[in-house]
Amino acid sequence: MTIGIIYYSRTGNTRHAAKLLEEKLKERNRDVKLVEIEAVKKPGFFKAGFAAFRQKELPMKNTEFDLKEFDAILVGCPIWAGRPAPFVKTFFNKAMNGKGKKVGLFVTGGGASGSQTKAADVMKQYAQTHGFIPVETFLALQMTPGKIKDGTQIIDQFLTTVLSK
Repeated sequence: MTIGIIYYSRTGNTRHAAKLLEEKLKERNRDVKLVEIEAVKKPGFFKAGFAAFRQKELPMKNTEFDLKEFDAILVGCPIWAGRPAPFVKTFFNKAMNGKGKKVGLFVTGGGASGSQTKAADVMKQYAQTHGFIPVETFLALQMTPGKIKDGTQIIDQFLTTVLSK
């Protein structure tokens, strides 16, 4: 089973989480490919928050996503203004061959546990609109710079859900 981990990371926290997920999947003998979404221009703090709140797309460099090679994908991003980074919306709008693919969704943020509900709902809606099949478990990791503060206890459950048939 080949898993694609597609993520956007502005500060490196989501990249750190994606690499941790990659390690844990490799421990389970899965083939994994990391794909980082690249912004055309790194948005400033206020522009990023405004775009996230309004869920406006932001331009990305890598716009061709052919997902045929993956049996399932994980899509992750930071939370801005209580919502997923807008690059996730751009990704789902650009993704090819995603219909019917199982997708696990994850976010990173500094907010308190439980504050990710809105982001989870928005990401799930994007995935379903484009024909992806979101798994039941949503992974929310509370971060401090470069380190997971809370949420590691559910990573294994999240991955088990993604890998189940």
